[in-house]
Amino acid sequence: MSMKSMRNWSLCAFLFFVCLSFFLTGCGGGRDPEDRAYIITMGVDQTEEGLQFFFAPAKTTENGGEVFSITADTLTGAVAQADSRSSREVYLGQLKTVVFGRALLEDAEKFAAVLEELERGMMVSEKVMVLGTSQTAADCVEAIAQADSSTGLFLWEFYKNTATEVGATRGVDLDMLLTEFSEQKGSAILPRMESKEGALSLSGGIALAEGAYAFALSDLQEQAHLLLLGEGKGAVLEGEWDTQTLPFEVRKNKVRYTFSQKSDGRVLCDVHLDVSGMLTASAGLPLMEEQTRESLENFFADIIKRNLENTITIVQQATTGDVFGIYARLCRQSPQLAEQTKDWRDLDIQVSCDVTLQDTGRIR
Repeated sequence: MSMKSMRNWSLCAFLFFVCLSFFLTGCGGGRDPEDRAYIITMGVDQTEEGLQFFFAPAKTTENGGEVFSITADTLTGAVAQADSRSSREVYLGQLKTVVFGRALLEDAEKFAAVLEELERGMMVSEKVMVLGTSQTAADCVEAIAQADSSTGLFLWEFYKNTATEVGATRGVDLDMLLTEFSEQKGSAILPRMESKEGALSLSGGIALAEGAYAFALSDLQEQAHLLLLGEGKGAVLEGEWDTQTLPFEVRKNKVRYTFSQKSDGRVLCDVHLDVSGMLTASAGLPLMEEQTRESLENFFADIIKRNLENTITIVQQATTGDVFGIYARLCRQSPQLAEQTKDWRDLDIQVSCDVTLQDTGRIR
């Protein structure tokens, strides 16, 4: 065979195998878009029959986008069942939000199993947003589907663009939750979603301790949690000042933790906050007068201090779980002091706060 013929034969063989690979794998390795159900939001409940998964797909066709549910022992099994009942493949590669129902959260073993599947699932992003509810996930997913024709993208946009501006809750993705679970020994706070008469509420939190549901945090308690994280921007505090209700909006929030040993041997945790913000209504107060300004700064500093101390006391009495991550901070910053304690209930926590009142909403 001549050299030219060998080159032509090699080229033909190469083209044959390239074409064969496309036929075997499909163009791009998957189905056509219209043959997939792109799940945007998923809810998970625990029932007597097993885990119940609620899938809310994106509306890609005129009749698409309807929520459907599958009962199975695992997420993998639920997806397999769904695929066997429909010509459209359940695709989790676009999953944006997962809502966990209270019954599931109360079962530490089942909840851990679901988290592991989400973590190991090749198609599920570690940046998927996770939320908890004190109700059923079914109620929330149905409300999501009714509120938004794209079946859940508005939640993604809320946590991406809005949550940090309103100071009502914070976005927690799967990677953040797993990291906090590891560092805080199975404790964390999930953003809280509730459905009432079909209307959605996104505020407050769900406290998890020892890997399971502990209690729900009110809006005010979640506000304290955000301030403890240094993420209180957007939070609005109200106080009665000479018969007038004054609203103070947090524009910047920093927090510093200092640990030391007291003379009685107990460990002291000093939490100091620096908060700056503005009055969105002044009730005619002469804010440029130094004495008035200082009085108002002390007034709101005291409100923040009392709210944080009350919240910390309530949570310390409710659980040994390190839901605020304070004990984890102690272990990182002062491991020798941490060895002298069992959990965060052994800490004496005191809060101090400095407030700076701004003329405008600009952060300086």
